[in-house]
This record gives sequence, structure tokens and C-alpha cells, in this order.
Amino acid sequence: MTSVEQEHGIRQERRWNKAWALTPYALLGIACAVSFTGTSPGRPHQLGTMGIVVVLVAWHGWFVVAHPRWWERATTLMIIYFAGLLALTALLVSRSGAFQLFIPVCYVLAFVTLPGLLAYAGVIAANLPWLASPSTEPRQLLLSLAVATPLAALIGWAIRGMEREAVRRRETNARLVAVAAENAELHQLLLEKARETGMTEERARMAREIHDTVAQGLTGVVTQLEVAEELSAEGPARERIGLARELARTSLVEVRRSIDALRPGPLEDARLGEALEKTLAAWRDQHDIAASLTVTGTPRPAHAEVEVTVLRAAQEALSNVGRHARATRVDLTLSYMEDLIVLDVRDDGKGFDTSREGGFGLHALRERVRRLSGTVEVESAQLKGTAVSVSLPMIGAES
Repeated sequence: MTSVEQEHGIRQERRWNKAWALTPYALLGIACAVSFTGTSPGRPHQLGTMGIVVVLVAWHGWFVVAHPRWWERATTLMIIYFAGLLALTALLVSRSGAFQLFIPVCYVLAFVTLPGLLAYAGVIAANLPWLASPSTEPRQLLLSLAVATPLAALIGWAIRGMEREAVRRRETNARLVAVAAENAELHQLLLEKARETGMTEERARMAREIHDTVAQGLTGVVTQLEVAEELSAEGPARERIGLARELARTSLVEVRRSIDALRPGPLEDARLGEALEKTLAAWRDQHDIAASLTVTGTPRPAHAEVEVTVLRAAQEALSNVGRHARATRVDLTLSYMEDLIVLDVRDDGKGFDTSREGGFGLHALRERVRRLSGTVEVESAQLKGTAVSVSLPMIGAES
């Protein structure tokens, strides 16, 4: 069921409630017409009856029509309303037998206004106006108690059951719509992550291919030309070799610049520490959460894939903090060790149960780090924050 269908169902329910609230006016109007067109007991008597009718109309209009939210919720007010309804109905019945037409409405209004078992007590009490009519015979009252009252109670019970089922279905459908919307959002997020990961991996693959073929080949050419230049005698040949060496070295620089251009996002024009600082600053502005970056050890260039993995780990950890942790502070630590590069991300959020399987992002991060012979460790506890530690071997930039 879509949200449009839900809105339609709610509007239809409101229309039915309004119909239940206004129906007594129709029967009261019919009873008035029968009473005033019949044998007239005199004008003063009719004016008195009309005054009671006006009071009843206002009484019902205030408690039921004007305040539908009070139905079955404001118990005390509804008991006062129903007692007044029975009293006014009894007065009208005592003045004219035509108003006995209105008594069945009291059965209905007992279930409309009174909650729980009070509604069934209200149905029994709805027989009291019969006693106010001088023309009511004991047989008629007994018939009402034995037949009409149980029948009204049974119908009311059935209607309430259908209402509860309708409410339960509407709530279930609302939950299903919310879950479907969340799943659609997650699906879109997964598609974006997959697209981004695919582009990043393709760029990284191209960078590796260029590094392992063209760059390495040009490095060998430069080395060979340097040796040839050393072995050559002065003259035009040596000058030509020198020009070729400079051309090869310039081409090597351009190839390395192209490799750097294939590095993702903040790493395009910056080292890892600077890229992390840019990423953290953007995240801090977006989520308005205090965050800091600390770099320990001696920073040195690492292999492009290592730096990309560290950056992606920071982005994934920060994304999880922003979406789930409800943290007030996040601290990142980038540590350069002799043979390791370690990223630690700690927050003071609500934490979570680490025995449960993580989401897609964390799973993808573990796979990525594992391909580089690294490790990912997650420590967390309820209301004690979360710590994510990513360790990777320090592979040099020129490896």
C-alpha cells in the first residue's frame, strides 16, 4: 500500500466517523417532525420540547461533533456526555412518544463514545429512556432487554473488531511503506557506493598498469641512456643521447603526473595527511560534530593503493559515525610506523553490539584491507563509543 492509498484510507475513515456523528441529528429531526405533526398538547409544551431538542443538539455537537478526538479517549468527558444524552432523551420521550425513535441512537453512541467494557454498560443503560415513556409496557421493555440490547452489543462488538483490524492493517502497511522506503534508499546508496568503488578500482587499475609498464619502461630507458651517455665520446652522438635521456626523463615525469591524476578525490593534489584533513573538515561542516586529526611518526609517501585504502577507511568510519553513532566528538589518528601505517577512528557515540554482522560498507572495507595484507579491528560497547583501527603494511610510493 502506497502513502497515497494510506491517505485515502484515513480520509475515508474520517468520513465514516463524521457520518456516525451526524446521524443522530437525522433521527432527531424525524422524531421532531413526527412529534410536532401529531396531536398537539399545546404551544407551551411544544416550545418546551423544542428547547430540550436544542439543548440536546448543542450537547451532542460539542462533545461528539466538535471534538472527535475525545471519542474512546477522554473517558470522564464521554461518561458525562453519555449520561447527559440519556437524561435529555428520557425527557423528550416523557414529553412525546415519537422520540422513542431516537432511543436506538443511544445504543450506537455507546460504542462510538465509550471505551472498552464501558460501551457495553452504556448499551444496557440506553434502555433507561424507555422507562420515561408512559406508553412503555413491561413486555416491550423486556423485549428490548432480551433482544435489542444483546443484538446492539453484538453489532457493536463486530464493528469494533473490524475497526481494530483496519487500524492494525493500516499500521502494518505504514511500517511496510517505511521499510520499503528505507530499502529503496539503501539500494540507491549501495548503487552509488558500487559505482564509486568501480570507478575508483578502475582508476587504480589503470594507474597500476601505467606504473608497471610505461613508467617502469621509461625508468629503464633513462637508466640505459645515462649509461650510454657516460660511455660515449664527446660529439654529436653523445649530444643526441643526452637529448634522448632528457626527453625520456620528461616523459617519465608526465607519466607519474598522470598516475597521480588517477588518484581518487582529495588525494589528487595532496598527500595522505592533507587529504584526511580535507575530508574531516568537510564532514565536520556537514554534521556539526567536533572532530580532530592527529598525525604521529614521520609522514612519508606510501603506495597509491595504500593511501587510497586509508582514505576510504576514514570516509567509511566517518559516514557510520554521522549516520548511526549520535556522537559529540570524533578523533582520527594517523600513525606512521617503521613498517606499518595505522588509522584509528574513535567516537563517543552510543556504540553497538560488535557480535552482529556489520553493514555493506564495513564488509567492503575489510575485503579491501585484506587484499593489501592489512587488518581491520572494531571495538565498541553500548553507550561507550566505537573505535575502528585499520593497519596496513607501509609500501613505499615507488614500489
